[in-house]
Amino acid sequence: MSPFRILICHYTANNFINFKKNNIMKEFLLLIRENPDYGTEMSSQEMQDCINEHIAWVQELTEKGHYKDANPLEARGAVIKNHIVTDGPYIESKECVSGIYFLKADSLEAVIEIVKGCPDVKRGNTIEVREMMQLEV
Repeated sequence: MSPFRILICHYTANNFINFKKNNIMKEFLLLIRENPDYGTEMSSQEMQDCINEHIAWVQELTEKGHYKDANPLEARGAVIKNHIVTDGPYIESKECVSGIYFLKADSLEAVIEIVKGCPDVKRGNTIEVREMMQLEV
């Protein structure tokens, strides 16, 4: 299992201030992509070290007001396109989304700098960053 997946340190949106100089910060989704059999090549100690790195990173993000939420994802899933269901979550690629983070930052450039500190970047995993559209209802 990926260290991200077994990360039990779970903070909520209530654990940080989402205002900065009276401006609401933008929200971003991080999709962590890695090999579908992620974590199987790690020893128990390497796994624990990785978990500790994620916990420290989340604590740092929380202290700086950038953390909103995160969740690991199961490796098993499906893709549905044109009413055809394919085992997945990967079709032709050799990567799957193993987890997500929701972060807050002033801009895409700012969140990219923040993401450079993610332990998964150091492991060579792919992290896709997308700004969330803010819809008023």
